[in-house]
Amino acid sequence: MFGILNRKFIKESPVRAGFLQASGQVFYVGVFAIVFQLVQSWGVRNDFQGDQVSGMMIFLLVFIFSALVCGVLAFGYPTTLFLAGKKSSAVKTVVWNIFWLFVLLAATSVILVASS
Repeated sequence: MFGILNRKFIKESPVRAGFLQASGQVFYVGVFAIVFQLVQSWGVRNDFQGDQVSGMMIFLLVFIFSALVCGVLAFGYPTTLFLAGKKSSAVKTVVWNIFWLFVLLAATSVILVASS
């Protein structure tokens, strides 16, 4: 069932896998923020007036999509490990992901505060 993943990816250390997952999440959030800022400035420039219902629907759909993307980034690889019988590595990968997210959040916060 996990033939390709067993050979290539399951040998990844939990520390490195957690770092790569956290980096992917930070990258996704950064790209999302940039795209959202561009769309918002486009709407202001073009005097776009949407109604409240469509605005709420778009917000909720984007929120669900973001939860899906971040969920896959955070739990996709650990789920593969868990289903392959490596339960300890799966839990360690999730814990390291949380740790690296905290480190990257702290580093990003320090950089943003220092640059303002």
